[in-house]
Amino acid sequence: MDRFGAMKTFVRVAELGTLSAAARALGLTQPAVSQQIAALEKHLDVRLLHRSTRRLALTEGGESYYQHARQILQAVDEAEESANARSSALQGNLRVHGPVGFGQMHLAPIIIAFQRLHPDLTIELVLDDRLADLIAEGVDVAVRLGDLKSSDLIARKVATFERILVASPAYIADHGQPETPDDLIRHRYVRFSWSPQGESVPLIGPRGPVTAIVRSTFLANNAFVLNEVLCAGLGIGGVQAPLVQSMLDSGRLVRILPQYSYAPMDIHVVYASARFLPRKVRAFIDHLASNFRQVPGLRSMRVPEMNA
Repeated sequence: MDRFGAMKTFVRVAELGTLSAAARALGLTQPAVSQQIAALEKHLDVRLLHRSTRRLALTEGGESYYQHARQILQAVDEAEESANARSSALQGNLRVHGPVGFGQMHLAPIIIAFQRLHPDLTIELVLDDRLADLIAEGVDVAVRLGDLKSSDLIARKVATFERILVASPAYIADHGQPETPDDLIRHRYVRFSWSPQGESVPLIGPRGPVTAIVRSTFLANNAFVLNEVLCAGLGIGGVQAPLVQSMLDSGRLVRILPQYSYAPMDIHVVYASARFLPRKVRAFIDHLASNFRQVPGLRSMRVPEMNA
């Protein structure tokens, strides 16, 4: 039995919860994964997994073995990373996850530049507005917008940006401008279909937080579609400043109620391990933070790592 290989297989099974998911992640067949786990249990003379029809669970011995095995595998990764550090070339695979609108407009060009700097890397960019399971989906680093839920992941805030109300000059010519947040109810409103606030718009003004009630007449689940709808004069809407800066500069959109805005939105990079951060991931995060300084509408920053 290849003890090291079986250890790696067991750790993936423990993290992903099923033999089939681990087999896909490792590029093995499910019977091969099952055989490795059985051989490892026989070698250790302990049952590692409770098997059920839906999902596997660790036994007490399995949980203890998993914690030690994960540390061993991390130590091996660190040793290999240290040995390869003499070479400046980054190699291997880098899987990045990010939100669709921001990712397509600003993240993709930054990653393209990173690929040019490190041609020996194989990079995969996955754009999706849902929150990816980094471990289960093999994501090395994710870019996330907004507040983070508590988890075992590590997060580093790299930038923040404004979210503002805008409309087109044509809309203003036809419908006039609201003078206060309360006036928004008398206007056509454009928003994300999955907005958790629904028809309530939380704003921050000169006297603090206020909530405006709106009447949505166009909804979509894509930022680029909503921005085009706003440019077409179909209503007022809240937007991420970095996605519309060029439209503001050209005059296609103008800011509405400039003394009011949504709460600023933070951008975090998120990754799975605090103890061992591969050189390729560290280099990518540094590249990302550096290039965010060039994005109009973003305010970049460096703060200590924290649990996400």
